[in-house]
Amino acid sequence: MAIVVQLRDYLHQICHSLGLSTRIVPHQFRHTYATEMLRSGVSFPVLMKFLGHVNPEMTMRYIDVAATDLERALEMARAKPRHLAPQPKPSSLQLRAGFNGLLDSLQESQHALEMFRRSLPIGDKRNHLDRLANRLTKILAEIRKLQTI
Repeated sequence: MAIVVQLRDYLHQICHSLGLSTRIVPHQFRHTYATEMLRSGVSFPVLMKFLGHVNPEMTMRYIDVAATDLERALEMARAKPRHLAPQPKPSSLQLRAGFNGLLDSLQESQHALEMFRRSLPIGDKRNHLDRLANRLTKILAEIRKLQTI
């Protein structure tokens, strides 16, 4: 007797002894496993391949996405927004003298401000630093104009 048949019979016996009218079959474990894999962080494309599905619709039949899953995913996205946008890279410029050195210093400050701003949660402090970054961009533009005079 195949193990799947034995498992099916055993599950029927358990349901009957507990007085459950619902039938549980071994294939339901595949659905539960798929849902738990997704909740534990396995990406949807990897899960789809793992289950041997060729289209996302079939995988969607296997998983149960609850409201709590949606809330958790949104909270994670809000908590770590740096994963949604590429991080600016620090400049490797040597600081120069005169207007060029001033521009270099302001650009380095702009970079440091942006890196710190992105590390903050969405809120008043982050919004305030966003406004300061915009002012710094305008100051840089004005200094570039002075170079041409």
